[in-house]
Amino acid sequence: MNIMLQVAGFFVMVVIFIFYFNDRRAAVKTNKLFLYQGIAIVTSIFLDITSLIFINTPALTYSLATYIVCKAYLVSCVLVVLQGLLYVFGDFAFVDRRNIFISRIVSYIIFAVFTILISVLPLEIYYDPNGLNDYTAGWPVILTYIGTAIFMGMTVTFVFVNRKRMYQKRFIGVLIFISIWVFGAAVQGLVNYLFADLGVVILCVSFAETLGSLVIYIMLENPALNIDRVTGVLTQRAFEEFINSCYEKDINVEFMVIDYDSVIASSIMIHNDFSKALADMLKEFRSYKVFRNDRDDFIVVRNNIYNESLFEEVMAFKEQFYRRNNIVSEIPFKIFDFKDIKLFENPKECMKAIDYLVNNTSHIDKEIIDVNKELVDKMNKRFDIIKKCDIAFSKGNVEVYFQPIYSNSDLCFTSAEALVRLKDEEGNLIYPNDFIEDMERDGRIVELGKMVFADVCKFVSENNMEKLGLEYIEVNLSAVQCMQENLASTYISTMEKYKINPKYINLEITETAQSTRLTLLKNMEILKEYGVSFSLDDFGTGNSNLNYMIEMPVKIVKFDKSMVNSYFENRIASLVMNSTIDMIKRLGHKIVFEGVETKDQIIEIATMNVDFIQGYYYSKPIDKSSFISFIKNNNK
Repeated sequence: MNIMLQVAGFFVMVVIFIFYFNDRRAAVKTNKLFLYQGIAIVTSIFLDITSLIFINTPALTYSLATYIVCKAYLVSCVLVVLQGLLYVFGDFAFVDRRNIFISRIVSYIIFAVFTILISVLPLEIYYDPNGLNDYTAGWPVILTYIGTAIFMGMTVTFVFVNRKRMYQKRFIGVLIFISIWVFGAAVQGLVNYLFADLGVVILCVSFAETLGSLVIYIMLENPALNIDRVTGVLTQRAFEEFINSCYEKDINVEFMVIDYDSVIASSIMIHNDFSKALADMLKEFRSYKVFRNDRDDFIVVRNNIYNESLFEEVMAFKEQFYRRNNIVSEIPFKIFDFKDIKLFENPKECMKAIDYLVNNTSHIDKEIIDVNKELVDKMNKRFDIIKKCDIAFSKGNVEVYFQPIYSNSDLCFTSAEALVRLKDEEGNLIYPNDFIEDMERDGRIVELGKMVFADVCKFVSENNMEKLGLEYIEVNLSAVQCMQENLASTYISTMEKYKINPKYINLEITETAQSTRLTLLKNMEILKEYGVSFSLDDFGTGNSNLNYMIEMPVKIVKFDKSMVNSYFENRIASLVMNSTIDMIKRLGHKIVFEGVETKDQIIEIATMNVDFIQGYYYSKPIDKSSFISFIKNNNK
């Protein structure tokens, strides 16, 4: 009888349990599912060892107790694989609750059927007095192989079907576990079949299960992985599991998300020191649980016993925190108070709301933001728009509209600005304010820019620009596009594809970040040499200065609607703009006033040194066919 591998496996599992329970405060649901599987493995190993001892004890070899233990071991083998299936269900318990519930019920029924059959069908026990070839046979053994194969197949199928939605480390870990288990079973079966008569017998299935569990534990289920190493608080993964549990148990909790200016904080204290100091105070300041997410924000689950107003609580906390850490400068905080998680349909929506609020509320001049129904409704509307934009973009439902630009000297429309629109599945237009910022953030703006530019080049190639009286079409470049090293070569290739004269293209640039200017200037010089002209868009709204006009080869400067309105509404602004206009004209540039909407503005602009007018007074952005008709009718 050789049970050394089983004994070794048993002690490995004991060690895993010791480490697991050493820090169980950080355990999450998948840790618990892993624990259940670990218990099943330990039980299986124990029954394996016990069955071998009973078989090799002459007084017990064919006793009822031996038959019971042997059949219990066979059932435990099926149970181990079932627990593996339930473990991978854990990632989807809250995302696809109904289907997972049905799958669990089906799995339990299958297990119950196999347990009953293994229990009632006759088992054959073969005892070798030399202790080298003890084994069991019969239908219970065959059914054990069938049961484990069914659950193994269900697990593999589920993992591969859902691999894109599954936590990737778990996907890899489960595959490793299954591979080790199959390898162990194959080695045991092959070696024992070929060499049992020679006295070579190996029993390694239980040990293979143990090795697989060790891999899973190291990769995924060590509770210490849920503790942030810098601050000692719980991680985002632990918070997600906590919220999942609250939804599953229908428990409402109140929590706060604390977002602080890490740049200013790092200038006052070393970043990790600041985070650690903040975490230490949060843990002792009437908090039930404290988490730190992947953005370095802190999430505090409040103690429901504490009834003081949140504002007073926050003020008291800040005062004590500043005093304890000798901080004299104000560090900007934003606190999002989630009083009712049931405002969100599921944990995923709740996590999505946290991410959105932290990234999109810089314009809200409030330190404490109450996440109430009104705010959630606004977010949901925004999410709907984002979804529509994503669908429209993925299907290529991109349209280019043109806004005519009037020349004060030629007294006709000599150019136009190309403006992008998306069209949803119902045929409604979606405007840039609803998608440009998101596309700049995730990089899709580069592809969108290529699509718009190609559309403009196609328009130019299909229409006689001189006959229409058009000198050029303006196309916007986003800051992200300006960072692309291959911008010039890509746009030149597109112009050559449509065989258009580059003089009909004018690219609008905004005041770009300093880190982008070297790349942008290089691309601008190449495009200028090719024959493309440039405009400086939204002059005066950002970090504008003379260097942009001195360094960059722009020929047109555009004042946006806010600047134009200031000119007509504010005497000081008009004096400043008059001086600026005079300076720009001396540099040899032309000027466009955008956002012009009234007759009075038109009359006054006619007396100024402004070259072009763009705005709703003449026309809103219109589609291609309407634009051509407009130009033909107004440029007669």
